[in-house]
Amino acid sequence: MERKHDDILDLLVRCLEAWLTWLEEDNKNLAAEVEEKKWRTENEAYSLNEYTYNWEFTEKWE
Repeated sequence: MERKHDDILDLLVRCLEAWLTWLEEDNKNLAAEVEEKKWRTENEAYSLNEYTYNWEFTEKWE
């Protein structure tokens, strides 16, 4: 009986460790996704501003 109890506890500990590892990795991935969305938003705004500036500049010189 003692052996089965130890095996179950060991299995539970390993499952919890694996779950914690998964949560940590998922948190890193989520942070990376948030950073990527922020970067894409900033990049789109920069590209739009650059396009608008180039269009206005070209319009004035034509």
